[in-house]
Amino acid sequence: MVTSSRSLFGDHQQMGLSRSGSVRKSGQPQDRGVLFSKPRGSITGDRCPGESVPLQPLLRISANQTHSGSAPEVSPRRNRSYSDRPLLAQEAMVFPATVSGLGASTETSEQRGLAVAGSSVTPTGGFIKLDSLVSEEKILKAQGFSDKVIRTLVNCRKPVTRAIYSKVWKKFNSWLSENQRSTHDVPSILEFFQEGVDKGLSVSTLKVQAAAISVFLQFSLLEHPMVARFFKSISRARPVVVRSCPTWDLSLVLQTLVEFPFEPLEDISVKLLTLKTIFLVAITSARRVSELQALSVREPFLTIFEDRVVLKTDPGFLPKVASTFHRSQDIVLPSFCSSPQGDREKKFSFLDVRRTLLAYLEVTKVFRKTDALFVLFSGTHKGKGASKATLARWIKQAISESYKIREVPTPFVTAHSTRALAASWAERAGASPEQICKAATWSSYSTFIKHYRLDLLSAQEQAFGRKVLQAVVPP
Repeated sequence: MVTSSRSLFGDHQQMGLSRSGSVRKSGQPQDRGVLFSKPRGSITGDRCPGESVPLQPLLRISANQTHSGSAPEVSPRRNRSYSDRPLLAQEAMVFPATVSGLGASTETSEQRGLAVAGSSVTPTGGFIKLDSLVSEEKILKAQGFSDKVIRTLVNCRKPVTRAIYSKVWKKFNSWLSENQRSTHDVPSILEFFQEGVDKGLSVSTLKVQAAAISVFLQFSLLEHPMVARFFKSISRARPVVVRSCPTWDLSLVLQTLVEFPFEPLEDISVKLLTLKTIFLVAITSARRVSELQALSVREPFLTIFEDRVVLKTDPGFLPKVASTFHRSQDIVLPSFCSSPQGDREKKFSFLDVRRTLLAYLEVTKVFRKTDALFVLFSGTHKGKGASKATLARWIKQAISESYKIREVPTPFVTAHSTRALAASWAERAGASPEQICKAATWSSYSTFIKHYRLDLLSAQEQAFGRKVLQAVVPP
């Protein structure tokens, strides 16, 4: 900055303090002007460049601490031409204050709301106040998008995901109010996350909260240096525990399903038939519960062959990963020992998922009220499609019932564990990485190795320790 040698306040008595804390000057100056260099290029990071931020055409200079009084704010000076000095105030010289760490131009979120944090697009529909009642649609509307475009943009996430994000946003704003914080800045956000850490929330839960808040602030929090550093720290302090040993015995469950009370199929209850069917479909397909819920009985989503049944998810279903690969994989349920030879093979044939599924379809067609493959078998909603929570409960119930029948204590069980056990047993039986990834819809084999592969031989490793302890017996 270049100034004249005179005292700044010597000839500038018209200057005064503004409400924002900056000195403002209007009218033609009496001496040589104060020169400011034009900002070079764009602001680093995700901040808005000068051409995209609505700036006031005025000159701002830091207030001098010797001024104790305040003068009435004068209107911005208009463009005038001076032949003896450069024209200075045609462009704004100082960017408005930014929300700490977010790069969004703002006065305060209480005065006019946050504009579009981290975005170079200026809302054309006016500013909106960011509070617990604001929706993603309102934010996009303020940016100038049409209703049709907004509907397309918000549909990139599932309705349940949008509901979770909205719930997190309301909770965050309630926390701000309770803690008397008025801005959606990074320090406040990290304090909110820290409270979650103190309550024992997992890293994955905190990242969901970060993703939710990012949607409403229109800024990726996880890309902010301080937020990334925060999550790196808690990840090191609380690493994710990967279960390498199965929590329940697949062999025990399968041996139970071929015996009474799960056989013969013609004599068992609809409940037991449902439990057996959902478990066999889950374990032989290694699919998520959400995908099992999206299966349909109408053509062409169900095709029955002599040696297999091919299922497809409904086209309207949006999987966890909405890629072409994940949406195009068929679910193939093969027959098993369909032509048994001897009593042992006949017993194995009771695990034929094709046979069990056909029996289930025959029984449920009497009260079926939907095209969904799995339907409720009792209650006021009998015949309607089962929810994801219901399917998960049925899978866990099939496992727990098997343990009760064997009079063995029931271990900790989750429905999602069927994916890990199915893929691990398939690998041990010689399935190729391509077969495993295709069946479980994993685009990379490393996903199975890193998160799902189980040590199926852990039970045999105890033999070493036993042999060492046998030294107590003299030779």
